[in-house]
Amino acid sequence: MKQFPVMKRSRKHLLVYPLLLSLAAGCSGGGGQPSATDPAKDNKPKDPVTLKVLFANPGMTKEIFQELIAEPVKKLHPHISFEMVEFQTTYGLNEMIAAGDIPDFIYTTPYIQTMLDSDIALDLTEPLKKHQIDTARFNPVVMNAIKSFGTKGEIYSLPYMSQSFAMWYNKSLFDRFGSAYPTDGMTWDQAIELSKKLARQENGVQYRGLVATHGGISTFASSLSLELIDSKTLTALISDKWNAVFAKGKALYDIVDNRPLKLNASNVQLFVRDQTLAMAPYWTGGMLGYLKDAKDLNWDVVQVPYFAEAPNKYYQVDYHQFVVSKTTKHLDDVMEVLKVTVSDEVQAKAARQGKETVLTNQSIVDQFAQDLDFVKGKNLKGIFKGQASNMIFQSKYNGAVSTAINAAFNDVFEGKSDINSALRKAKEEADKKIAELKQQ
Repeated sequence: MKQFPVMKRSRKHLLVYPLLLSLAAGCSGGGGQPSATDPAKDNKPKDPVTLKVLFANPGMTKEIFQELIAEPVKKLHPHISFEMVEFQTTYGLNEMIAAGDIPDFIYTTPYIQTMLDSDIALDLTEPLKKHQIDTARFNPVVMNAIKSFGTKGEIYSLPYMSQSFAMWYNKSLFDRFGSAYPTDGMTWDQAIELSKKLARQENGVQYRGLVATHGGISTFASSLSLELIDSKTLTALISDKWNAVFAKGKALYDIVDNRPLKLNASNVQLFVRDQTLAMAPYWTGGMLGYLKDAKDLNWDVVQVPYFAEAPNKYYQVDYHQFVVSKTTKHLDDVMEVLKVTVSDEVQAKAARQGKETVLTNQSIVDQFAQDLDFVKGKNLKGIFKGQASNMIFQSKYNGAVSTAINAAFNDVFEGKSDINSALRKAKEEADKKIAELKQQ
Protein backbone atom coordinates (compact mmCIF):
# COMPACT_ATOMS: atom_id res chain seq x y z
CA MET A 1 0.00 0.00 0.00
CA LYS A 2 1.25 3.45 -0.76
CA GLN A 3 2.84 4.96 2.34
CA PHE A 4 2.03 8.43 3.56
CA PRO A 5 3.54 10.50 6.33
CA VAL A 6 1.51 9.91 9.46
CA MET A 7 0.36 13.51 9.83
CA LYS A 8 -0.60 13.98 6.17
CA ARG A 9 -2.25 10.81 5.13
CA SER A 10 -5.72 11.55 3.80
CA ARG A 11 -8.79 9.37 4.06
CA LYS A 12 -11.41 11.39 2.27
CA HIS A 13 -13.28 8.23 1.55
CA LEU A 14 -14.28 7.46 5.14
CA LEU A 15 -17.97 7.22 5.85
CA VAL A 16 -19.54 9.26 8.63
CA TYR A 17 -21.21 6.84 10.98
CA PRO A 18 -23.80 8.10 13.48
CA LEU A 19 -23.74 6.10 16.69
CA LEU A 20 -26.20 6.39 19.55
CA LEU A 21 -25.45 3.73 22.10
CA SER A 22 -27.12 2.18 25.11
CA LEU A 23 -24.34 0.27 26.80
CA ALA A 24 -25.27 -2.98 28.50
CA ALA A 25 -24.47 -3.32 32.18
CA GLY A 26 -22.39 -6.46 32.07
CA CYS A 27 -18.90 -7.67 31.44
CA SER A 28 -17.96 -9.98 28.61
CA GLY A 29 -14.64 -11.75 28.83
CA GLY A 30 -11.34 -9.92 28.98
CA GLY A 31 -12.37 -7.07 26.70
CA GLY A 32 -16.02 -6.69 27.58
CA GLN A 33 -17.83 -3.63 28.77
CA PRO A 34 -17.50 -3.00 32.53
CA SER A 35 -20.73 -2.48 34.40
CA ALA A 36 -21.61 0.96 35.65
CA THR A 37 -22.61 -0.68 38.92
CA ASP A 38 -19.72 -3.12 39.21
CA PRO A 39 -19.36 -3.76 42.96
CA ALA A 40 -15.63 -4.20 42.50
CA LYS A 41 -15.33 -0.57 41.46
CA ASP A 42 -14.96 2.36 43.81
CA ASN A 43 -18.33 4.12 43.69
CA LYS A 44 -17.02 7.38 45.10
CA PRO A 45 -17.29 10.28 42.63
CA LYS A 46 -14.06 10.80 40.75
CA ASP A 47 -12.44 14.13 40.06
CA PRO A 48 -13.27 15.49 36.61
CA VAL A 49 -10.69 14.73 33.94
CA THR A 50 -10.34 16.26 30.48
CA LEU A 51 -8.45 14.12 27.98
CA LYS A 52 -6.91 15.73 24.92
CA VAL A 53 -7.23 13.64 21.74
CA LEU A 54 -5.64 14.45 18.39
CA PHE A 55 -7.28 13.30 15.17
CA ALA A 56 -4.25 12.55 13.00
CA ASN A 57 -6.64 11.21 10.38
CA PRO A 58 -9.37 13.32 8.70
CA GLY A 59 -11.80 10.41 8.94
CA MET A 60 -12.46 11.32 12.57
CA THR A 61 -14.30 14.55 13.28
CA LYS A 62 -15.65 16.09 16.47
CA GLU A 63 -19.16 15.03 15.52
CA ILE A 64 -18.18 11.41 14.89
CA PHE A 65 -16.08 11.23 18.03
CA GLN A 66 -18.88 12.68 20.13
CA GLU A 67 -21.41 10.10 18.97
CA LEU A 68 -19.18 7.06 18.64
CA ILE A 69 -16.96 7.51 21.66
CA ALA A 70 -17.67 10.43 23.98
CA GLU A 71 -21.34 9.59 24.60
CA PRO A 72 -20.75 5.88 25.33
CA VAL A 73 -17.84 6.80 27.62
CA LYS A 74 -19.97 9.34 29.48
CA LYS A 75 -22.48 6.66 30.42
CA LEU A 76 -19.85 4.65 32.28
CA HIS A 77 -17.34 7.32 33.23
CA PRO A 78 -19.17 10.61 33.75
CA HIS A 79 -16.05 12.27 35.15
CA ILE A 80 -14.29 12.03 31.73
CA SER A 81 -14.62 14.75 29.10
CA PHE A 82 -12.59 15.46 25.99
CA GLU A 83 -10.72 18.24 24.27
CA MET A 84 -10.65 17.32 20.60
CA VAL A 85 -7.98 18.56 18.20
CA GLU A 86 -9.26 18.07 14.67
CA PHE A 87 -7.10 17.06 11.73
CA GLN A 88 -5.16 19.92 10.13
CA THR A 89 -2.45 19.66 7.50
CA THR A 90 -0.56 22.57 9.09
CA TYR A 91 -0.90 21.61 12.74
CA GLY A 92 -0.38 18.04 13.85
CA LEU A 93 1.60 16.00 16.32
CA ASN A 94 4.99 17.45 15.37
CA GLU A 95 3.73 20.97 15.95
CA MET A 96 2.10 19.96 19.23
CA ILE A 97 5.35 18.36 20.40
CA ALA A 98 7.26 21.54 19.54
CA ALA A 99 4.72 23.57 21.50
CA GLY A 100 4.91 21.23 24.50
CA ASP A 101 1.21 20.50 24.08
CA ILE A 102 1.17 16.73 23.62
CA PRO A 103 -2.26 15.04 23.52
CA ASP A 104 -3.19 12.17 25.83
CA PHE A 105 -3.99 9.91 22.89
CA ILE A 106 -4.09 10.00 19.10
CA TYR A 107 -6.41 8.60 16.44
CA THR A 108 -4.32 7.61 13.44
CA THR A 109 -3.63 5.29 10.51
CA PRO A 110 -1.58 2.06 10.74
CA TYR A 111 1.67 3.85 9.99
CA ILE A 112 3.05 5.09 13.32
CA GLN A 113 6.79 4.99 12.65
CA THR A 114 7.02 8.77 13.00
CA MET A 115 5.49 8.54 16.47
CA LEU A 116 7.94 5.83 17.43
CA ASP A 117 10.84 7.91 16.13
CA SER A 118 9.55 10.80 18.25
CA ASP A 119 9.37 8.50 21.29
CA ILE A 120 5.75 9.46 21.89
CA ALA A 121 3.93 6.11 21.67
CA LEU A 122 3.44 4.22 24.93
CA ASP A 123 3.83 0.44 25.08
CA LEU A 124 0.35 -0.74 26.05
CA THR A 125 1.26 -4.30 26.98
CA GLU A 126 0.87 -3.84 30.73
CA PRO A 127 -2.02 -1.31 30.62
CA LEU A 128 -3.99 -3.74 28.44
CA LYS A 129 -3.54 -6.47 31.05
CA LYS A 130 -4.41 -4.15 33.91
CA HIS A 131 -7.64 -3.03 32.26
CA GLN A 132 -8.51 -6.53 31.06
CA ILE A 133 -8.54 -5.74 27.35
CA ASP A 134 -8.04 -9.10 25.67
CA THR A 135 -6.18 -8.72 22.37
CA ALA A 136 -7.22 -12.27 21.39
CA ARG A 137 -10.62 -10.78 20.53
CA PHE A 138 -9.15 -8.80 17.64
CA ASN A 139 -8.61 -9.79 14.03
CA PRO A 140 -5.23 -11.58 14.09
CA VAL A 141 -4.04 -9.96 10.85
CA VAL A 142 -4.64 -6.55 12.40
CA MET A 143 -2.96 -7.51 15.66
CA ASN A 144 0.03 -8.98 13.86
CA ALA A 145 0.40 -5.70 11.97
CA ILE A 146 0.25 -3.73 15.22
CA LYS A 147 2.80 -6.01 16.87
CA SER A 148 5.13 -5.67 13.89
CA PHE A 149 5.95 -2.12 15.03
CA GLY A 150 7.36 -3.44 18.30
CA THR A 151 10.91 -4.75 18.12
CA LYS A 152 10.65 -6.55 21.49
CA GLY A 153 7.00 -7.53 21.58
CA GLU A 154 5.63 -4.08 22.39
CA ILE A 155 2.05 -3.15 21.54
CA TYR A 156 1.95 0.54 20.67
CA SER A 157 -1.70 0.93 19.68
CA LEU A 158 -5.22 -0.41 19.98
CA PRO A 159 -7.29 -0.91 16.79
CA TYR A 160 -10.70 0.71 16.48
CA MET A 161 -11.94 -0.03 12.96
CA SER A 162 -10.73 -1.95 9.93
CA GLN A 163 -10.99 -1.33 6.19
CA SER A 164 -11.57 -4.04 3.60
CA PHE A 165 -11.27 -3.78 -0.17
CA ALA A 166 -14.02 -4.83 -2.58
CA MET A 167 -14.91 -4.42 -6.25
CA TRP A 168 -17.90 -2.23 -6.97
CA TYR A 169 -19.64 -2.44 -10.33
CA ASN A 170 -22.23 -0.57 -12.38
CA LYS A 171 -24.98 -3.03 -13.26
CA SER A 172 -26.46 -0.66 -15.84
CA LEU A 173 -23.29 -0.72 -17.94
CA PHE A 174 -23.15 -4.51 -17.89
CA ASP A 175 -26.81 -4.66 -18.92
CA ARG A 176 -26.30 -2.04 -21.61
CA PHE A 177 -23.38 -3.86 -23.21
CA GLY A 178 -24.83 -7.36 -22.77
CA SER A 179 -22.19 -8.71 -20.41
CA ALA A 180 -22.52 -11.02 -17.41
CA TYR A 181 -21.83 -9.40 -14.06
CA PRO A 182 -18.56 -9.99 -12.19
CA THR A 183 -18.65 -12.64 -9.48
CA ASP A 184 -16.99 -13.39 -6.17
CA GLY A 185 -13.74 -15.33 -6.45
CA MET A 186 -12.37 -13.83 -9.67
CA THR A 187 -8.66 -13.54 -10.37
CA TRP A 188 -7.20 -10.34 -11.78
CA ASP A 189 -6.70 -12.13 -15.10
CA GLN A 190 -10.42 -12.91 -15.24
CA ALA A 191 -11.36 -9.36 -14.30
CA ILE A 192 -9.05 -7.95 -16.98
CA GLU A 193 -10.59 -10.27 -19.56
CA LEU A 194 -14.08 -9.19 -18.48
CA SER A 195 -13.13 -5.53 -18.80
CA LYS A 196 -12.56 -6.01 -22.53
CA LYS A 197 -16.31 -6.51 -22.95
CA LEU A 198 -17.08 -3.14 -21.37
CA ALA A 199 -14.35 -0.84 -22.67
CA ARG A 200 -15.54 1.16 -25.70
CA GLN A 201 -16.48 4.55 -27.08
CA GLU A 202 -20.14 5.16 -27.73
CA ASN A 203 -21.85 8.38 -28.79
CA GLY A 204 -18.74 10.35 -27.91
CA VAL A 205 -18.51 8.88 -24.41
CA GLN A 206 -15.50 6.84 -23.29
CA TYR A 207 -16.51 3.82 -21.21
CA ARG A 208 -13.90 1.82 -19.31
CA GLY A 209 -14.16 -1.67 -17.93
CA LEU A 210 -11.71 -1.62 -15.02
CA VAL A 211 -9.33 0.86 -13.41
CA ALA A 212 -7.39 -0.96 -10.72
CA THR A 213 -4.26 1.04 -9.94
CA HIS A 214 -5.77 4.02 -8.12
CA GLY A 215 -3.20 4.74 -5.43
CA GLY A 216 -0.33 3.43 -7.51
CA ILE A 217 0.94 0.06 -8.69
CA SER A 218 2.38 -0.54 -5.20
CA THR A 219 -1.14 -0.48 -3.78
CA PHE A 220 -2.39 -2.83 -6.51
CA ALA A 221 0.42 -5.26 -5.64
CA SER A 222 0.07 -5.04 -1.87
CA SER A 223 -2.05 -8.20 -1.67
CA LEU A 224 1.17 -10.09 -2.50
CA SER A 225 2.89 -8.64 0.60
CA LEU A 226 6.04 -7.87 -1.39
CA GLU A 227 8.70 -6.52 0.95
CA LEU A 228 10.13 -3.12 0.01
CA ILE A 229 13.03 -2.97 2.44
CA ASP A 230 15.59 -5.56 3.49
CA SER A 231 15.09 -5.52 7.26
CA LYS A 232 18.76 -6.31 7.92
CA THR A 233 20.55 -4.06 5.43
CA LEU A 234 17.85 -1.37 5.16
CA THR A 235 18.27 -1.25 1.39
CA ALA A 236 15.63 -1.32 -1.32
CA LEU A 237 14.21 -4.76 -2.03
CA ILE A 238 12.59 -4.95 -5.46
CA SER A 239 12.12 -8.62 -6.24
CA ASP A 240 11.52 -10.25 -9.61
CA LYS A 241 7.86 -10.62 -8.66
CA TRP A 242 7.40 -6.98 -9.59
CA ASN A 243 7.92 -7.92 -13.24
CA ALA A 244 4.72 -9.98 -13.18
CA VAL A 245 2.83 -7.21 -11.37
CA PHE A 246 3.92 -4.64 -13.93
CA ALA A 247 2.99 -7.02 -16.75
CA LYS A 248 -0.53 -7.45 -15.34
CA GLY A 249 -1.02 -3.72 -14.95
CA LYS A 250 0.28 -3.13 -18.46
CA ALA A 251 -2.07 -5.79 -19.86
CA LEU A 252 -5.01 -3.98 -18.26
CA TYR A 253 -4.14 -0.65 -19.82
CA ASP A 254 -3.03 -2.06 -23.15
CA ILE A 255 -6.77 -2.47 -23.72
CA VAL A 256 -7.01 0.73 -25.75
CA ASP A 257 -10.45 1.89 -24.66
CA ASN A 258 -9.74 0.94 -21.07
CA ARG A 259 -6.74 3.20 -20.68
CA PRO A 260 -7.32 6.13 -18.26
CA LEU A 261 -6.14 9.60 -19.25
CA LYS A 262 -3.74 9.55 -16.31
CA LEU A 263 -2.37 6.52 -14.50
CA ASN A 264 -3.72 7.50 -11.09
CA ALA A 265 -7.04 8.83 -12.30
CA SER A 266 -9.66 8.54 -9.58
CA ASN A 267 -11.72 5.45 -10.21
CA VAL A 268 -14.27 6.82 -7.71
CA GLN A 269 -14.91 9.85 -9.90
CA LEU A 270 -15.23 7.70 -13.01
CA PHE A 271 -17.48 5.21 -11.23
CA VAL A 272 -19.74 7.35 -9.03
CA ARG A 273 -19.87 10.77 -10.66
CA ASP A 274 -19.26 10.11 -14.36
CA GLN A 275 -20.71 6.58 -14.30
CA THR A 276 -18.48 5.60 -17.21
CA LEU A 277 -16.46 2.94 -15.34
CA ALA A 278 -17.90 -0.55 -15.03
CA MET A 279 -15.71 -1.94 -12.22
CA ALA A 280 -13.95 -0.01 -9.45
CA PRO A 281 -11.87 -1.75 -6.75
CA TYR A 282 -11.90 0.48 -3.67
CA TRP A 283 -11.90 0.61 0.13
CA THR A 284 -15.29 -0.45 1.49
CA GLY A 285 -15.87 2.35 3.97
CA GLY A 286 -14.79 4.96 1.48
CA MET A 287 -16.99 3.72 -1.33
CA LEU A 288 -20.03 3.46 0.92
CA GLY A 289 -19.47 7.09 1.81
CA TYR A 290 -19.79 8.02 -1.85
CA LEU A 291 -22.61 5.62 -2.71
CA LYS A 292 -24.98 6.83 -0.01
CA ASP A 293 -25.60 9.95 -2.11
CA ALA A 294 -25.44 8.26 -5.55
CA LYS A 295 -29.16 7.67 -5.89
CA ASP A 296 -29.15 7.16 -9.68
CA LEU A 297 -26.33 4.60 -9.77
CA ASN A 298 -27.43 0.96 -10.11
CA TRP A 299 -24.51 -0.66 -8.30
CA ASP A 300 -23.55 -3.87 -6.60
CA VAL A 301 -20.38 -5.30 -5.09
CA VAL A 302 -18.30 -8.48 -5.23
CA GLN A 303 -15.15 -9.79 -3.65
CA VAL A 304 -12.17 -7.89 -5.01
CA PRO A 305 -10.16 -9.95 -7.57
CA TYR A 306 -6.91 -11.53 -6.41
CA PHE A 307 -3.60 -12.70 -7.78
CA ALA A 308 -3.60 -16.44 -8.45
CA GLU A 309 -0.54 -16.83 -6.22
CA ALA A 310 -2.39 -15.17 -3.30
CA PRO A 311 -5.91 -16.67 -3.36
CA ASN A 312 -8.64 -14.62 -1.67
CA LYS A 313 -6.22 -11.96 -0.49
CA TYR A 314 -7.01 -8.29 -0.93
CA TYR A 315 -4.83 -5.29 -0.32
CA GLN A 316 -2.53 -4.85 2.67
CA VAL A 317 -4.32 -4.77 6.01
CA ASP A 318 -5.70 -1.33 6.74
CA TYR A 319 -7.10 -0.15 10.05
CA HIS A 320 -7.49 2.93 12.21
CA GLN A 321 -6.29 2.93 15.77
CA PHE A 322 -5.49 4.79 18.94
CA VAL A 323 -1.98 5.51 20.18
CA VAL A 324 -1.48 6.61 23.79
CA SER A 325 1.12 9.27 24.58
CA LYS A 326 3.89 8.46 27.04
CA THR A 327 3.31 11.88 28.58
CA THR A 328 -0.31 11.35 29.59
CA LYS A 329 -1.03 11.92 33.27
CA HIS A 330 -4.34 10.06 33.01
CA LEU A 331 -3.36 6.63 31.70
CA ASP A 332 -6.07 4.71 33.56
CA ASP A 333 -8.77 7.02 32.24
CA VAL A 334 -7.44 6.77 28.69
CA MET A 335 -7.42 2.98 28.89
CA GLU A 336 -11.00 2.92 30.15
CA VAL A 337 -11.96 5.05 27.13
CA LEU A 338 -10.26 2.60 24.79
CA LYS A 339 -11.95 -0.30 26.55
CA VAL A 340 -15.33 1.22 25.72
CA THR A 341 -14.42 1.72 22.05
CA VAL A 342 -13.68 -2.00 21.56
CA SER A 343 -16.57 -3.36 23.62
CA ASP A 344 -18.97 -5.72 21.87
CA GLU A 345 -21.79 -3.22 22.24
CA VAL A 346 -19.98 -0.30 20.61
CA GLN A 347 -18.44 -2.42 17.87
CA ALA A 348 -21.81 -4.02 17.03
CA LYS A 349 -23.61 -0.69 16.76
CA ALA A 350 -20.81 0.70 14.62
CA ALA A 351 -20.92 -2.37 12.40
CA ARG A 352 -24.63 -1.88 11.77
CA GLN A 353 -23.84 1.64 10.62
CA GLY A 354 -21.26 0.45 8.08
CA LYS A 355 -18.04 0.52 10.10
CA GLU A 356 -16.05 -2.71 9.90
CA THR A 357 -15.32 -4.24 13.27
CA VAL A 358 -11.81 -5.15 14.37
CA LEU A 359 -13.22 -8.04 16.40
CA THR A 360 -13.40 -11.67 15.31
CA ASN A 361 -16.91 -12.05 16.74
CA GLN A 362 -18.83 -13.38 13.73
CA SER A 363 -22.18 -12.18 15.06
CA ILE A 364 -20.83 -8.62 14.96
CA VAL A 365 -19.26 -9.08 11.52
CA ASP A 366 -22.64 -10.32 10.23
CA GLN A 367 -24.35 -7.11 11.34
CA PHE A 368 -22.34 -5.02 8.90
CA ALA A 369 -24.39 -2.14 7.42
CA GLN A 370 -27.74 -3.53 8.61
CA ASP A 371 -28.99 -0.04 9.45
CA LEU A 372 -28.10 1.47 6.05
CA ASP A 373 -31.11 1.44 3.75
CA PHE A 374 -29.16 2.20 0.57
CA VAL A 375 -27.29 -1.15 0.74
CA LYS A 376 -30.38 -3.33 1.03
CA GLY A 377 -30.31 -6.23 -1.42
CA LYS A 378 -26.62 -5.79 -2.24
CA ASN A 379 -24.05 -8.60 -2.16
CA LEU A 380 -22.36 -7.38 1.03
CA LYS A 381 -21.27 -10.89 1.97
CA GLY A 382 -18.96 -10.86 -1.03
CA ILE A 383 -16.92 -8.14 0.66
CA PHE A 384 -15.93 -10.53 3.44
CA LYS A 385 -14.99 -13.49 1.25
CA GLY A 386 -11.51 -12.08 0.91
CA GLN A 387 -8.95 -11.44 3.63
CA ALA A 388 -6.48 -8.62 4.11
CA SER A 389 -2.90 -9.44 3.24
CA ASN A 390 -0.18 -9.24 5.87
CA MET A 391 1.57 -5.97 6.53
CA ILE A 392 5.09 -5.85 5.18
CA PHE A 393 8.11 -4.71 7.21
CA GLN A 394 7.68 -1.05 8.05
CA SER A 395 10.51 1.45 8.09
CA LYS A 396 10.90 5.14 7.33
CA TYR A 397 12.40 4.11 4.00
CA ASN A 398 9.36 2.28 2.61
CA GLY A 399 8.01 5.45 1.06
CA ALA A 400 11.19 5.95 -0.97
CA VAL A 401 10.86 2.48 -2.49
CA SER A 402 7.13 2.63 -3.22
CA THR A 403 7.57 6.08 -4.79
CA ALA A 404 10.30 4.74 -7.08
CA ILE A 405 8.19 1.71 -8.04
CA ASN A 406 5.15 3.84 -8.81
CA ALA A 407 7.27 6.17 -10.92
CA ALA A 408 8.69 3.19 -12.78
CA PHE A 409 5.26 1.86 -13.66
CA ASN A 410 4.24 5.33 -14.81
CA ASP A 411 7.18 5.23 -17.26
CA VAL A 412 5.92 1.88 -18.54
CA PHE A 413 2.36 3.21 -18.76
CA GLU A 414 3.50 6.20 -20.80
CA GLY A 415 5.70 4.07 -23.07
CA LYS A 416 8.93 5.67 -21.87
CA SER A 417 10.49 2.44 -20.70
CA ASP A 418 10.19 -1.33 -20.82
CA ILE A 419 9.45 -3.20 -17.60
CA ASN A 420 12.95 -4.50 -16.88
CA SER A 421 14.63 -1.15 -17.47
CA ALA A 422 12.03 0.67 -15.38
CA LEU A 423 12.53 -1.67 -12.43
CA ARG A 424 16.33 -1.39 -12.61
CA LYS A 425 15.96 2.38 -12.51
CA ALA A 426 13.54 2.10 -9.58
CA LYS A 427 16.10 0.12 -7.58
CA GLU A 428 18.80 2.72 -8.29
CA GLU A 429 16.54 5.66 -7.43
CA ALA A 430 15.25 4.03 -4.25
CA ASP A 431 18.73 3.19 -2.94
CA LYS A 432 19.88 6.74 -3.73
CA LYS A 433 16.96 8.23 -1.81
CA ILE A 434 17.49 5.88 1.14
CA ALA A 435 21.15 6.89 1.34
CA GLU A 436 20.09 10.54 1.46
CA LEU A 437 17.57 9.84 4.21
CA LYS A 438 20.18 8.02 6.27
CA GLN A 439 22.33 11.17 6.21
CA GLN A 440 19.55 13.35 7.58
